[in-house]
Amino acid sequence: MARIRLRNATIGTLQVTEKATIGGVEMNTLGIGYVKEYFVDNVVGASTNDGSSWEKAMDQPSVAITAWATLLATYDNIYVRAVIYIRGTSTAYTTLTALPSYCDMVGIGADPSGNGTGIARIGPDAGAYDGVLVSASVRGLNCYNLQFQAGNGKYAFKGTSLFRSRFENCVFAGNGAPVAQAAAGFEMGICSGVVFKDCLWNNQSSADVQFTVGFNITSTHFHGCRVEGCYIVGDVGIAIASGCVNAWGSWFKDCYIGVGGGACSIGVDDNATTGHIIYANCWVQATDAFELTNNAARIIGCYAANALAT
Repeated sequence: MARIRLRNATIGTLQVTEKATIGGVEMNTLGIGYVKEYFVDNVVGASTNDGSSWEKAMDQPSVAITAWATLLATYDNIYVRAVIYIRGTSTAYTTLTALPSYCDMVGIGADPSGNGTGIARIGPDAGAYDGVLVSASVRGLNCYNLQFQAGNGKYAFKGTSLFRSRFENCVFAGNGAPVAQAAAGFEMGICSGVVFKDCLWNNQSSADVQFTVGFNITSTHFHGCRVEGCYIVGDVGIAIASGCVNAWGSWFKDCYIGVGGGACSIGVDDNATTGHIIYANCWVQATDAFELTNNAARIIGCYAANALAT
């Protein structure tokens, strides 16, 4: 049996390695078999490159996303995975209007909690642009170490339906030159089985502005979702629509919610019909910490103004 030696590296909490090939499938130490890797660099890359290495990098994530969608459609079993490595440079990447399914997108560069050069940034650094604005359903997307940013009245990350996906060490931000507020940090109609860990909602300019809504669920489902260790800000921190009729198995845990550059009127405005989203051990800074339409008992160990919130 051949022995395979892998050199480990940790990026955020995602462990990646020098690749090895086993039976034609590229492997990393997480045991994930990527059937395809794409490399993206908007300084030295080109849209005509195949993205197979940094030397042959594509110039935009959108080029890699299109290539992966085309390749994925050729598989009889579509539940295989690719990875897109996106290098942080001096220039932000353009708005994404499509996202990949069954794919990891990994920012390679400075920690995304900062501002500007060296961070893998999706969405222009200035102007009224979105970071991500998609209408198609997305499944199995994992994002690590990326910053999504938006301008005036726009969205850092907005979609229609997102299933079985993850965001870890990601940032949802207003861009560096807003005149007014970005609309939302994360907005989705339907979320199912989506995890957020150690993510930051932030403003990258010197202006005292924040999102109109930090985290916004606008349609029928928010079930099996876990939001943990996140810093979520906005005029309204978290908003859950009254049309959300399936919210089982979801929680916000160990999160800060509220003020982030301007006044926060409502920390959590949860109008879900079923009333099952749990808020556990969260810290809220807002004029009104919680407005829950159903079942206030699901506020568990949360604090507002140094007192237990109810």
